[in-house]
Amino acid sequence: MRPRSLVVGVLLAGWISALPGFSQQIVPPVRTLVVMPFENRSSTPGLEWISEAFPDVLGQRMASDDLYVLGREYRLHAYDRAGIPAAIHPSRATLYRIAEQMDVDYAVLGSYSFDGQTFRVSAQVLDMKQRRLSPELQESGPLPQLLPVQTALAWDLLRSLQPNYAVTREAFLAGAPVLRLDAFENYIRGRTAQTEADKLQHLRTALQLNPSSGEAILELGKTYFEAHDYDAAASWLARIPGTDPMAR
Repeated sequence: MRPRSLVVGVLLAGWISALPGFSQQIVPPVRTLVVMPFENRSSTPGLEWISEAFPDVLGQRMASDDLYVLGREYRLHAYDRAGIPAAIHPSRATLYRIAEQMDVDYAVLGSYSFDGQTFRVSAQVLDMKQRRLSPELQESGPLPQLLPVQTALAWDLLRSLQPNYAVTREAFLAGAPVLRLDAFENYIRGRTAQTEADKLQHLRTALQLNPSSGEAILELGKTYFEAHDYDAAASWLARIPGTDPMAR
């Protein structure tokens, strides 16, 4: 920068900082977080899809103006760069390296189990800057109450990140959207399916069970687009209501 430009810049910065209330209006930095797929420690068959359900549910429940949660696409890109197949659950050391490559402030790591009666989940927040794990957080309940259990865990995690978090547990649970578990399962299975046919089958089933799911409509439209069926893609994407956040 030339001397004259430097002087003008300094004077302008000083004038802005002198404006009334400027120092009180400094916007806090946005923190970033990634939720890793949870480890399935259950011997009960058919529950592997829940591993990928945690990033989806916790990500939606925890996201805010000052906490940006990276989505599945970012995580898959990081897995690909590390040479790790998406279907494999890496060790904690590998998960740390992946989170480090993503340059996030926090990573959520966890596991779940089911003994035939009770579904149990535990999670910890990994502070990437301080290189420190939070105390273990736990929730449990009947398997049909999977979504409320996950929502309760999201509140626990937010309280861990923000000790003065103002929303009560009861209000947080009451404010969560009500979803059909079977529709949600098919949506997650559709997102993670390895073949186009399986994707389409699960996503169509999800929409039969819950026709207003913007997430499932978007995913189905993207699947048709990737299959170069542009007419079907346009038809489905046009069904997303303009008021739905997915409309972006």
